[in-house]
Order: sequence, then structure tokens, then C-alpha cells
Amino acid sequence: MVLSEERAVARRLRVPVERVRVAKRIRTETVRVEVDVEVRREELVVTSAPVPPEEGERLAAPVEDGPGAGGGTPAEERVVLVLSEEVPVVGVETRPAERVTVAVRRVEGVERVVVDLAREVVDVDGARGVPAGTSTTDQHH
Repeated sequence: MVLSEERAVARRLRVPVERVRVAKRIRTETVRVEVDVEVRREELVVTSAPVPPEEGERLAAPVEDGPGAGGGTPAEERVVLVLSEEVPVVGVETRPAERVTVAVRRVEGVERVVVDLAREVVDVDGARGVPAGTSTTDQHH
């Protein structure tokens, strides 16, 4: 007859413990920033200078009198200028600011496990030389 006994066999089994999701989100913060922006604008500058006599005679026009004659002034010349200015324009740019790395770190340790083991024994009843109710473990131990 073959008797069997249990023995403790230790091994490791990897089991899922937790699921973790990593996501980024945008958190809006109100930050007041003051920025000085240099701006320019055009201004009209009128410079008046006397006309030299020789140029004045060449530019002179005859004056007509009478109704509808323009009031005795030379034909009007108009110059239209468009002046411009720069205005500050503020915009927002998104730029990389930080690199985040996510990693898994394996932590090792030792856990003590207690296991109750069973063992088969043979009971012998009424055999010669062996008292009744004696087991094989009583003889060897």
C-alpha cells in the first residue's frame, strides 16, 4: 500500500489588482497679465513756406470775377490722405510646458503563508503483535 502526504509548494501567480487610466485635461485659470505693447500712429503734418517769386509767377492763374467764378481763387486742389495707426492685438498661444512620464514600479517583498497539510495513515485492527487501534504513525514516531 502506498501512502500519500501533502507538501507545500510555493509559486507566484500574477493577478490583476487595479485598472488605472491616465488622461490629461485642461484646467482654465484666470490670470491677469499686463503687457506693454509699443504702437505707432501717423499724424498729419502741414508745413507752410513762402513761394519764391519766380515760382509764384509760373504758378499764377488768372482770376475771374463774377458770379460762379469761384470767388476769385485759383482752382481748388484737394489731396486726400489716409492716416493709419497700430492697435494692440493680444492672442493666446499654446506651447509645451511640461513632460510627464508614467511608469510602473515593481515592489518586491516577502509574505508568510501558513498551510495546513494532510497525511494519509493506515489503521491496523487486530493484527498479531500490533495492538488494536494502532496507526502506522504510532510505530514510527
